[in-house]
Amino acid sequence: MTVNVPKDAGKGVVNNATETWKFKFNQILHNSSQDNVFDDCADDIVRSLVDGYNGTIMCYGQTGAGKTFSMLGSTANYKYRGIIPRAINKIFSEVGGRFDNQITVKISFTEIYNELMFDMLSPTPTYEQTGTDITIQDDSKGEVHVKGLTTTHCKNEEEALNCLFEGE
Repeated sequence: MTVNVPKDAGKGVVNNATETWKFKFNQILHNSSQDNVFDDCADDIVRSLVDGYNGTIMCYGQTGAGKTFSMLGSTANYKYRGIIPRAINKIFSEVGGRFDNQITVKISFTEIYNELMFDMLSPTPTYEQTGTDITIQDDSKGEVHVKGLTTTHCKNEEEALNCLFEGE
C-alpha cells in the first residue's frame, strides 16, 4: 500500500523541491484490536525467537500516538494487554511445547528517550541514571550487544511479567 502526499499548490513553486512524497506500508492498522496488532506485527517475530533468531519490535512515533498502549496495553482488562505481555505469553507457550530443547529466557527492559538509553530493571532509579552507562557495541563476530544492561533469568511467564511490571 502506498500513500501519496502532494505538495500544497498554494505555496508556489520552489526549485528542486519535492512535489510529492510517497510512503509505502505493509499494512495500516486503523482501529485494530490488540489481538490483530499482535498477530499482524509481532507473532511471527516472537515465534522465530524460540527458533534462535533475533527479533525486534519497536514503536516509534509522535507523543500521544498510542505507542505505550500498543506495547504494554491496559492492566485493567486482559483483552487489552499489549504486544509485550502477549509476546511473553507466546514465548513461554512455545518453550513449553519444545521438550527436546533446553531454552533459557532472559529479560532486559530498555527505554530510549531523547537519544539516551535507560535500564528499566536497574536497582538505580531511572531518574538517577544518566543514560550514558549503557552502550551498544558490535563484537568481533558482528553481533550486537547492549553493555551495562540488567538481565534477569526468568523460568516462567509469571516471573517475566513481574519484570515487566517492575520496569514499568
